[in-house]
Amino acid sequence: MAESEALNRYAVSKVEALSRYFDGIISVDIVMDVEKERQIVEIVAHLVKRKIAKASAQSDDMYASIDEAVDKLKQQLKKYKDQLREKRLARQAAAAARQRALEDVRPESEDNIIHTKVYLRKPMTLEEARLQLESYNKDFLIFVDADSRALNILHRHKDGQYELLEPVY
Repeated sequence: MAESEALNRYAVSKVEALSRYFDGIISVDIVMDVEKERQIVEIVAHLVKRKIAKASAQSDDMYASIDEAVDKLKQQLKKYKDQLREKRLARQAAAAARQRALEDVRPESEDNIIHTKVYLRKPMTLEEARLQLESYNKDFLIFVDADSRALNILHRHKDGQYELLEPVY
């Protein structure tokens, strides 16, 4: 009985040390099995974001099997941590690029006028413009009227009413 307690303590201490490599471990299941001369260890780690890492090893010594399975799991945890880091860095780079794009639209004069380019799509009817405005979830849409070929602005008021602005030259 003392041997199995020592083995359990050893396995738990090895698994607890995995938190140095990845701090998103929620729980760990350890299964130790003996089949004739084979000492088999299976470890399942439940990680954040519903990720599961599994490792197993077998040898003629249970301690060696534990060490091997923990080493395999350690490599998986390092790899997963690197993947998470790369994703985080990619998100940060994308956010920085968006921020730089916003900063590129700076006032070009002392009057605090912001110059923004507006790309007009194909000419559209008033109904198409209204549908487009609803799908953008914005307050106004600049468009070219399909019938008159004139530049128009469709504005949505806070009360849900629409206002069509037709510039007169």
